[in-house]
Amino acid sequence: MAGSAQKFGGPWSIVKIETVASYLQRFNTALKNQDFQLVYIDAFAGSGGFQFSARRANPLFDEEEIVETHAGSARRALEVKPQFDRLVFVERDPRNLQALKRVLADHPHNNAQLLAGDANTEVQQLCQSINWGKTRGVIFLDPFGNSVEWATIEALAKSKLDVWYLFPLSGVYRNAPRDWAKLTPDKRAAITRILGSSDWETRFYEPPHDVTPNLFSLPTMPSRRSLNVDGIEEFIAERLGNVFPRVLPPRRLLGRTKAPMFSLFFGMANDSKRAWDVARPIAKHLLENG
Repeated sequence: MAGSAQKFGGPWSIVKIETVASYLQRFNTALKNQDFQLVYIDAFAGSGGFQFSARRANPLFDEEEIVETHAGSARRALEVKPQFDRLVFVERDPRNLQALKRVLADHPHNNAQLLAGDANTEVQQLCQSINWGKTRGVIFLDPFGNSVEWATIEALAKSKLDVWYLFPLSGVYRNAPRDWAKLTPDKRAAITRILGSSDWETRFYEPPHDVTPNLFSLPTMPSRRSLNVDGIEEFIAERLGNVFPRVLPPRRLLGRTKAPMFSLFFGMANDSKRAWDVARPIAKHLLENG
């Protein structure tokens, strides 16, 4: 696995993988006696493994740097018992696809599928083609940057999937500079693409409160971003809650410098109260303790 493992991430990557893998195990256990086909979709499947450098204490030195290699979400999903009835791994990078083929050879499954293409296109088509009257499942969105289009979120909301979404929180607040004058068209487009609406701008940037308008004054333009990272994350949760019947508060994942990087969200497209009563305590526990 080490030879094909992608080089990215850090300790936060372990948190997300362990959280989602634990949920997959409990999901299949909870539904094993139900009359549904169980599907897992990995929208950004990668190579099946990842590695990153970490510093550890050493008795001879103050610390040493080592390279840690870990199984990715695709490999973890293939190892879940009881098994999913169907697994779909979406990946567009040719090298990662070759690595995934080797992972599948090591973990044979009767109905595991590799889709080579854009995750947004493939996921939207899957949502339209699957018979949700007979299918339940889980999808993991672990994008590279701001890759998930809002149209994909809307398509998922029409499915019966449980959705784990590693939302790129830093990709939003870094594109929303504190100085409104530095908010370029490209940055606007990047945020609107991932949030599905331009309403964020009036929420992130409020006009100065110390200016009294009058009949002859020009429209007051905002000057500084008024929302901090907490407020931005709350707005993201609100946007997801507008399309999914139920969304839990996210777990925030920090980078090496303790800066906020991601918000790990759990949402349900299934509006069944019975399903929520089963899923909610599991997902809530994992988000708070995973």
